[in-house]
Amino acid sequence: MDSSTYSVLIIEDEYPARMLMMDYIMNCSELKLAGIAESGDKALTLLQEKKFDLVFMDINLPAVNGMDILRKEHNKSTFFIITTAYSEHAVEAFDLDATDYLLKPFSFERFRKSVDKALRFLQESKQTTVPSQEKKTHLKIQSDSAVFLLPFQDIHFISANNKSCVIHTSQKDYETSKLLKEIEEKLPSAQFIRIHKGFLVNLDYVTSLRYDKGGSYTIQLKNEDETTLPVGRSFAQNLKEALKL
Repeated sequence: MDSSTYSVLIIEDEYPARMLMMDYIMNCSELKLAGIAESGDKALTLLQEKKFDLVFMDINLPAVNGMDILRKEHNKSTFFIITTAYSEHAVEAFDLDATDYLLKPFSFERFRKSVDKALRFLQESKQTTVPSQEKKTHLKIQSDSAVFLLPFQDIHFISANNKSCVIHTSQKDYETSKLLKEIEEKLPSAQFIRIHKGFLVNLDYVTSLRYDKGGSYTIQLKNEDETTLPVGRSFAQNLKEALKL
């Protein structure tokens, strides 16, 4: 971590929880408490008046709830970490680019892990001006009633499966209800490319492109299974250009 100090806003209506958050923040030298809001409407006012780097926010708040605040503010440069006793909003929170989702009660160790994650994102955001999609390093998906953050570098390829997708990674396969087109929009185009109506592939794993006499192409991946995938004719030229062939 660098020596920068990042401004923090606490949005929490319960006194014990506020005091605990203040104590945790005071034990993180990189963080500086710059504001406290005890209600949703006060939080919105503070977010309009001042620039905060990081916000720790409960969901059940007087006047305006935390999810409404996140829906309104998530496209700005502030990073949000949700702190709540309820898990049912996790999927939507991650869809709205929440940095983390802490379930109460949480330890300082869990809090510190979340802070470290946010600080990495904050430092990356200050070091680059590329579009926000390219800044991200993980794909957020819901699979088997849980939310997963999959590092881009762990994803080998994504296959369409009727009205869902299967994401094939170094560890396991994850099925999600998202369509292939929706997944494609969340991935960096410089790293992932459509090779077929039913397949997206991570270019880092492509080892060879083969041309058959019948006019069809296939690629082989450098994963444990040495997966072979078909290449649609209409996608072949783009793939060749991406592989500089």
